Formats: sequence, structure tokens, C-alpha cells
Amino acid sequence: MRIGVVTSAYHPDVGGVETHCRRLCAALAAGGDEVEVLTQHGTAAEEILDGVLVRRFPLTVAAPNYRFSRALWPWLRANAGRYDLLHAHSYHALAALPAALSNDTPLVFTPHYHGTGHSLLRAALHPIYRPVGRRIVARSDRLICVTRAERELLVRHFPEAAGRMVVIPNGTDPVRVAEAAPADRTGRSILCIGRLERYKRVDRVIRAMVHLPADHRLDVVGSGPAREELEQVAGRLGLGRRVVFHGRLAGDAFAVRMTVAAAAVSASGHEAFGMAVADALTAGIPTVASFIPAHRELAAMAGDGVPVWLVNPDDEVALAGALRVAASTRRVGHGSNALPTWSDVVLSTREVYASVAPRTRLIQQGVGDR
Repeated sequence: MRIGVVTSAYHPDVGGVETHCRRLCAALAAGGDEVEVLTQHGTAAEEILDGVLVRRFPLTVAAPNYRFSRALWPWLRANAGRYDLLHAHSYHALAALPAALSNDTPLVFTPHYHGTGHSLLRAALHPIYRPVGRRIVARSDRLICVTRAERELLVRHFPEAAGRMVVIPNGTDPVRVAEAAPADRTGRSILCIGRLERYKRVDRVIRAMVHLPADHRLDVVGSGPAREELEQVAGRLGLGRRVVFHGRLAGDAFAVRMTVAAAAVSASGHEAFGMAVADALTAGIPTVASFIPAHRELAAMAGDGVPVWLVNPDDEVALAGALRVAASTRRVGHGSNALPTWSDVVLSTREVYASVAPRTRLIQQGVGDR
């Protein structure tokens, strides 16, 4: 099957949607599908990543939260018919618009929906954008939600689309163990992974560190617009040496942080799924997470015996207490949870694709192959 995946950003850009798309596309390509990613970037480019052709269209608007490529519209209008279907990602990004409105190719939409913006301005603009979002939802043949909680939120805002929604949870990556230097194993590492945006509430985790023993340190992995503000918070609290901002990490460097972590934490206020939490649980890392619907659902999916504590991050003393317990709890073995793998995700996603792809075209291709 030929699949065009439309997303606002793609690897090496880092974020939950970017990670989801890369893992899904790589797994689809490994299974024999012909996958092309249509995305936006500072400059036009084409390259092969993980067996996937990535077409990057130059940005017309480069503002981080409102990235937009005018060139993507005419390209999709002229070329969408080469795919059996398009799979667009993220209600909160503008790239889904040309996928929905510039052609009539079957469309699958994964909204990664939070229901609001993540700043005062973006929250104010969200209701204004909803009529446009409604057109994308109406145009979609199927909508894939990554949790039941996300589906319930979408149904509340777009009840007319309830019959076209399916739930396919994100998958988790295999656990990778890396060699760590003795210095990396000093003290108890609490790992916080994610894009550094205010809604991720990393500042609450930093404040909670004041209530933990001096041998506990916070390893923050990720980048984003809130980094400077978070560094200032750590400095004002005298935590400069106990809070380490690593920026983006990949490969062995990231595996080291996962290997040495005594605990993991996500204080995020909004998530459609919570991939950082899922990956930590898959690695057996005792995890503390905010008490939001997506994290509650993840904890239930993981099953009994998985070391996860759900707390209110606004209570920094309670957050610190949960982190202290988590960091002193032994890891559990790999495979002890029931979270899906990316192989599971691909099987379910292919079923969705088969339900919307034009059968006559697939039959014709089969006849032509004889």
C-alpha cells in the first residue's frame, strides 16, 4: 500500500507527534508498505530515513507554534492521487489542513488532541480555530485516537464524528541497555523527558527537588522554549548542580540516561497519550506521573504490579514524596507490563487503512502484478 503521511515536523525534530510518526512510519516500511512523509522544514529537501522517503517543504511561516508551508498545498493538490491514502497528524498544527482540503484522497487523521492551546494566546485562539478543525474532522474517513480519554474529549467537541473514531494506543520501544560511566551512576537519577513547554510543568518537578535528599538529581532530557526559564528556577532554588539540562539526546547518550535512572517523572498538564511515561514503564523504571486522564489510562493498561504513582504536581511536597518512594523502588523486569508494541500498532493501523483504501484500485494493482 502507498501511504502519504502528512505531519508538521519530523525527525530530527523532537516531540511526541514527531516520535509517534517516525516509529509508525519505520514499522510500516519494515512491513513492506511504501511510505512517504510530507513535512515542513526550514529548507526544501528529500532524504531516506528508516526506509521512508521524507519530503521536506520550505516553511512560509517559521513561528514555532504556527509553522506553515505554502508549498505543501499545490504539491498535495497535484500529487495526492499517487497514494492509496493520506494519514495526517495533529489537530494543533496547520499541516493537516492541506491534507484535508486540497484533494479527495482517502484520509485517516490522528489528531493527538488536547482540546486547548498551551499558552494564553493559543488557548484564546483555539475556539476561533475550531470551525477549521471541524472541516478536517468532517473530511476524515477515520480518526485514530491514542487513548479512550482522547476519544472522549473529541466526541465531546465533535460528536458528529463519533462513529468514525477508533482507539489505537501508541506502542513502546524495546528496552536498550547501555554502558554507563561511574560518574553517571552517582546518586539517584530522576529522569524527566519531553519538550520543554510550560504545559509540561517541569518547574513543579524542579521545585519538588528542594524536598529530596542531596543525592537525588534531576536529569532533564529535551529542548524547547521554556528551557531558559526552567534553568532560572533551578538557579534561584540553589539546585544548579542537582538539576542537569541535557538538551536533546539520541542513541547511546539517551540509552545511558534510561539505564541509570532510578525513577522517571512526567508532570504534564495535557497529553493525548504520554509516550515518555509508557517508555519508562516498558523499561521497568519506577515512574511518577501527573493525575491526568491519559496517564491514568496508561497506568491501567500497564497492569498490576507496575511501579507507577499518580499525583497532583501542584502539591510539591506530595510530588517529592512520590519521587522519593519511586527512586528507592527496584526496577521490574522488562515485559512485566501489558503495554502494546509498535508491531501491535501497525497491525491495528493497517486494518484502519484497509477500511478506507479504494478497493478497486487495490484490485487493479493486483491484476497488473500477475
